[in-house]
Amino acid sequence: MVNVKNFDNLPTKEKILRVSADIIVNEGLRKFTARNVAERLGITDAAIFKHFKSMDDIIFEIIERYVSRCSKSADEAEKQEKSVIDRLYQILKNHIKVLEETKGAVPVLCFEFLRSEEKKFYTILKEFIEDYKRKVGDLIREGQSKGMIRKDIDPEGTAMLFIGLIQAKVFAYLLDGKKGKIVEDPEQFISEIFYGILDEKGKLERKKEEVEIKTR
Repeated sequence: MVNVKNFDNLPTKEKILRVSADIIVNEGLRKFTARNVAERLGITDAAIFKHFKSMDDIIFEIIERYVSRCSKSADEAEKQEKSVIDRLYQILKNHIKVLEETKGAVPVLCFEFLRSEEKKFYTILKEFIEDYKRKVGDLIREGQSKGMIRKDIDPEGTAMLFIGLIQAKVFAYLLDGKKGKIVEDPEQFISEIFYGILDEKGKLERKKEEVEIKTR
């Protein structure tokens, strides 16, 4: 069963989404069938289709949840008056949170759909990546102008690095056959990313923010 706290108390629709994501990640799209999802939940195939019109609708909702939450986080960061580093931190923290909720399914689906002729999901994912790259790239550019982020790095390339490192975490998780959290220590993971991109001024700012977080 999916390793989620209070899983039994979740609504049936949410259980279907969580189990579906788990099957996609650990067993692949070929095993993602109504029968397999139903067996894992102890319900009938028909019960699944009371909540979703098709299996594709389940995939769409998993992707949509990931995309909308990550995009919303980036949108909110653009409007906030906090430091660039704090805004980038919030984007990464929320990205990791939704990654855990969807069991790493979206990075796996990205890889699956890159190789398939199924374009409707691929298009949604590609548009999300381009939008995310632009928004995060703009924040990095702002950080460079304020002396917080190294000027020798490419903003859009670094935004893609964020996505790539999160993808890599999922694949390492699968290769190791781990259970539980994909990113065991989000704070450490984010600190490692920041260490590579921050200028000295940015590192000092980050240290101050880390102290503030610990004392809250």
